[in-house]
Amino acid sequence: MRTIEEIDKDLVEARESLAHVEGGPAEVYSRIVGYYRSVRNWNKGKREEYGERKLYEISDEEIAEKAACETDRQASPPIVRLVPQEGAVCTPQKAKNRESRVLLFVRPTCPACPSAKDAAGKLNIPVDTVNADTEAGLAEADKRNVFSTPTAILLSNDGKEIGRAMDGAGIAAFEDLIAV
Repeated sequence: MRTIEEIDKDLVEARESLAHVEGGPAEVYSRIVGYYRSVRNWNKGKREEYGERKLYEISDEEIAEKAACETDRQASPPIVRLVPQEGAVCTPQKAKNRESRVLLFVRPTCPACPSAKDAAGKLNIPVDTVNADTEAGLAEADKRNVFSTPTAILLSNDGKEIGRAMDGAGIAAFEDLIAV
């Protein structure tokens, strides 16, 4: 059995050796094109893009606020995102507004766009269709952070975004957000 003095001596030696520890090169993995891979093995262009990435920190308050504003996932499809308005309680009922309109981004070659147009037409509210292949449409898509077609943005009468959907089923779910 070891004595207290022997244990203390071992602890002192361990602390001294830890004070002089130097690290070696570390392998960094990051997501690229859908999977994780060592940054060291990326091509020159992807390594440059990695250097331009920004790190975002989200405070606990922002996370709690976001969680309080999320809708019940079973009540609406996950493709619908509610955006709380300033000072409003974050419930779908507060977003209901018959004077809403839909801004629908489409492309002539998009295979899913016809069903999105049909779903938007069945909402019985104005639908503004934006051709994302035109210069003006591309500028509007960039302004509204639209990255794919079809994308439908449900806007309130004052132009604030209430919800966003990427297909016909999600657009049909907008019906829950607009008053009858």
